[in-house]
Amino acid sequence: MEAAAAPAAPVANQGESHGTAAKTARCGNSDESAADYISRVPDAVLCTIISLLPTKDGGRTQVFSRRWRPLWSAAPLNLEVRVPHPGRGVPIRTSSVFPDAASEVISKHPGPARRFCFHGLCPGDLQDQAESWFRSRALAKLQELDVGYTSCDERNPGRNPLPPSALRSAPTLLAAKISSCVLPREMVPSMGFDLLQRLSLISVYISADVFRGLLPACHALESLHMSNVLGTRCLHVRSPTLRSICFRDTSGKVELVIEDAPRLVRILMPFGIRENCGTIRVICAPKLEILGPLLPVISKLRVSQGVSSADLANSMHTVKILALRCSGYELDGVLNILRRFPCLEKLYVIECKGAKKYGI
Repeated sequence: MEAAAAPAAPVANQGESHGTAAKTARCGNSDESAADYISRVPDAVLCTIISLLPTKDGGRTQVFSRRWRPLWSAAPLNLEVRVPHPGRGVPIRTSSVFPDAASEVISKHPGPARRFCFHGLCPGDLQDQAESWFRSRALAKLQELDVGYTSCDERNPGRNPLPPSALRSAPTLLAAKISSCVLPREMVPSMGFDLLQRLSLISVYISADVFRGLLPACHALESLHMSNVLGTRCLHVRSPTLRSICFRDTSGKVELVIEDAPRLVRILMPFGIRENCGTIRVICAPKLEILGPLLPVISKLRVSQGVSSADLANSMHTVKILALRCSGYELDGVLNILRRFPCLEKLYVIECKGAKKYGI
């Protein structure tokens, strides 16, 4: 007589078992999987990521693992410095470091630097400390510079000369923002901004001669931002590479003259309710397509695209996008200024609330 068969073992849910096994096979341990993904990233890519992180976060990556420890020193430095009492209007970023910590970082990092930001320049010991930073090995091949005096000195930028060492990395700079200071006359002629693409001058005191010499020294400049530039009543622009200009003048007394800009595509004029607009004179900008926002005041816009006829000289056929700002009571002015742009494709009219009260 045959022995009775042993009872079958309970069968687990086949679908659940198969799904769990498949998931485990695909992903394995989640921690190990994440570690594997990071380990596959080349060091060069990790260095790029570190250089894009804020100052403090970039330094903290050294505690991740043994592999990450040397990467911070190999990554281009991103350093943002702030003073304990930055003053009115200066943004406070928690990722920035104080001057003493900045000195320690600069002493330990071999360079090069991707970005350096410091808006705490002031006469005295701190300026001497900044001089030592600019002359350090870490900032020798700087790519992005954002430097200026504290906002309390903004009304008298002529008394705050930019340290000569601040532009020591001029040949390697890609972007520069200079604010609340004076550009010394003897500084610009010796500079060669071979790679500079973006330049911002904010509340900067600069003479007409220095400005004329600055743009020719920027051989790759594409974007120029000027806000409340002091020291001259007329800014002459000649650049074979410039594509965009952002111009702001709260006094309404500065004239922007585009003498020769064969690649210029747009002129932007940001504004506030209480602001007037400076005069714009376009002599040669054959590719200009975007303009504004402007006040509907004909006397503030002069166009002479290389022609002599008075009627033709006041028209611009290349502009396709125009922005105007008004309070709604300047219909005649709007119609008159539109006659100067016969080939418009888009028109933006920005209503300024309260503009009538301030005479806009």
